[in-house]
Amino acid sequence: MKEVVHFILKGIAKSKYTLLLPLAIILLITSLFIIHYNQSGATQQELEEIFKGRKITVDHLIGRAFNKERLVGLTEEQRQSLDSLLLQEQYLKEIYSKLKANDLAIVSAHVAYINEYDNYIGLVPIPYNNEKLLEIEQRKAEQLIKHGLPYTEQVTPYNTALFTKQLFQLLFSPVTAFLFLLIFCYKYLSDRENRLFDFFKVNSLSTRAIYYGYFIPFLLIALLYIVLASLLSILLPLITGNIHTIYYPIAVAVGSTIIMVPVWKWLVFLPIGWGIFVALLLILATCLLKQRSSLGVTLAIISAPFMIAYILSLRFGFYMANPLHLLVAYEANLLVTNRYMSYLVGMFIFLILCVVISYPLIKSQWGTFRTPALHMNKKQYHPYYKWKLLQFEHLKKKRKGHILFTLLLLFGIIGGTVAVVNQQFQAMPMKALKAIEGFQKFTAENRTHWKMLEEDFELEIEVQLQSEGELEITKENPNTAMVEQSNYVYNMLENLKSEIHADDFPEKFREALNLLDASTYKDIDSKLWSVTVMASEEQRYILEEKGITAWPLGNHWVSNFDELNKTFHNDELVNLYQDRNTKYGNSSLFSIYKYLDWNIILCVLAVFVLLLWTTMADERQPNPSINFLTTKPIRVTSIYLTKWLYNLAIAYSLLLVSAIFIFLVSVVIGGLGEAEYPILVYATNRLHDDYFYSIIDDASFYFENLSTLILKSGLLIFAQIFFLNSLFSLIGKWIKNHYVTIVLTIIIVVVGYFLASHYIAMDGMYINPFVYFDTWHVVDGWKSILARDSKVNVLNGTMILLISGSLLFCIGLLGKRKVVV
Repeated sequence: MKEVVHFILKGIAKSKYTLLLPLAIILLITSLFIIHYNQSGATQQELEEIFKGRKITVDHLIGRAFNKERLVGLTEEQRQSLDSLLLQEQYLKEIYSKLKANDLAIVSAHVAYINEYDNYIGLVPIPYNNEKLLEIEQRKAEQLIKHGLPYTEQVTPYNTALFTKQLFQLLFSPVTAFLFLLIFCYKYLSDRENRLFDFFKVNSLSTRAIYYGYFIPFLLIALLYIVLASLLSILLPLITGNIHTIYYPIAVAVGSTIIMVPVWKWLVFLPIGWGIFVALLLILATCLLKQRSSLGVTLAIISAPFMIAYILSLRFGFYMANPLHLLVAYEANLLVTNRYMSYLVGMFIFLILCVVISYPLIKSQWGTFRTPALHMNKKQYHPYYKWKLLQFEHLKKKRKGHILFTLLLLFGIIGGTVAVVNQQFQAMPMKALKAIEGFQKFTAENRTHWKMLEEDFELEIEVQLQSEGELEITKENPNTAMVEQSNYVYNMLENLKSEIHADDFPEKFREALNLLDASTYKDIDSKLWSVTVMASEEQRYILEEKGITAWPLGNHWVSNFDELNKTFHNDELVNLYQDRNTKYGNSSLFSIYKYLDWNIILCVLAVFVLLLWTTMADERQPNPSINFLTTKPIRVTSIYLTKWLYNLAIAYSLLLVSAIFIFLVSVVIGGLGEAEYPILVYATNRLHDDYFYSIIDDASFYFENLSTLILKSGLLIFAQIFFLNSLFSLIGKWIKNHYVTIVLTIIIVVVGYFLASHYIAMDGMYINPFVYFDTWHVVDGWKSILARDSKVNVLNGTMILLISGSLLFCIGLLGKRKVVV
């Protein structure tokens, strides 16, 4: 075994590709550092806004207290509350001045302010803060004081352990784990194909020595990767002297409770968990490859149990026996307590048991070294009478592994979308908690406002009593009802937190918000009818009529017009209004909706261009295929047509196969979904009675079923592939180098898409085929709004893509009809 390990390690060390690993890690770290370094301080701005609002409220309360002292005087309790307010003002001024100077060392003043605020509300019942949020702030501040830490940037922490945590979550992820497995399988299969196993056999090495000789080197490489990635990731905090930020507390939601978890728990758990997970993958792959299974079968068998484990974790929650928690769904389940240590120990014992079980499988002679002759490893080419060139193209790509690799990437891209959608769905309780707390904050501010008006009214009555004597009629305070209403709303939202994990929580939350916003848009001025306000109510009527559960967490469908407002205007109310109406779901149809909304099809098309599609430039290279083409007189036009047909057929078939499989998996995870779910579709003008018109946004809209829009998207994707295939084939005929063809095609598509998006409002832009590569925004009509042209639609887009693709294809057929000789 030692000889094999030494041989494999020596070969890997001498490979020129070995240096790519540290270079890739350094490039990733450098890129993220540059991005984070140039971004503004989001945490500093957030804190500045929070304490600015509190300072304004405290100043107003102080002014009212002095005014009351001047008019009627203050009691001893009121005098103490004024002194408390003056102390709060002092702390808030100190905090705010530091934040304006980009100094986040405000922890001590923050704790002092919170303590003084607690004293204040014990004297005067005007709680102008959200008590629950203040409790979270206090727990966090206490942890910072305990470890002598200031506040730090949590979004862009380029010089702290939070930056290391972000890197760890990228470097020790499921993607890197399965990429490591793929490299191991390719190395193993290539060595077996090159008869290296026969060389080991001649040197009297045992089966056990050979297979463990492959497992151990890659296990050592995995350990080396962990050490290298960890050292490079933690380098910046070490250099800047911020290594103590490993104790920085991060808020993690457990049900309706926020728990502070120090960063170091991620830094310990992630590399160890990733290492155990990769070791499990390697030992499983070794046992399968020993049985002479192909790469595709090996990856399929390995992926199946982990896919099942992922589905089980989504359907039934966390289980200690599930190894998938080494990489996914570990924060709230493991890190908030000390169970992560027992879990890692348990998984390590499980790994040892797997190694022990693999020993007799690897040692056995069954299925070992029955390597046929080299020419038998690959299936001989026996063409059928028809479609010989198509068969030849497919065989070339298949033998190069391009088809399998493309299929794996498609599973990764489409399946990754489903995984991201499901992770967002699992994070829904945290989103709900933030939405409730944001709404409570807004309610607390309203309550403070009405409470101050209530006391102002009572002060006015008291002044009148002193000046006029006894009043004949006792006036009822008109603000008391508003204070009671604010208290009711606040307590209702607090009780709603305990229902976060209930199955019907979205309905309860939406019902609560609808009760608070009972008026319809038809009751307000039509000049205030925005698409968001109108569409939210009209969609609710359709959902109630069809008995469909709404997607958004809140009670509004936020239109793209308001998304633009959120992008260009830093309005806290607008942001909170939109954030609490997050769309969520985990059904298959919802996953397709997000796949199209995120425009992932552009990545899929890039995969076909880079890996699978073939051109005339392939045959101009000195490769063995030219020998076949010269055996018979084959016209250049025939070769061009064959490659065009092959590219089209393989793109449609692989995309369809991978999409159907992932769709079925998604059905198992979250069900099919509602095919009749009403989706907002934008229009530039009102064509019939089903259309609604918004004056404020100057746009019309209507609703269409999700299934109909998905079918329209499929039609548009069909046309996109047709056009891009024709473009690629034409460039491949004109350019003699295949790689130049790839680069040039991608450049043309990227530039065309950018220009079409940037100059969308130009006259006649609807005839530009690149406009229609933004699939979902064409289908939902948003592109027509941006272009201010109703001609930008699915039907015209499909026709333009097919017609322009056909023109490009026909241009490729022109020219002298040469015969390849």
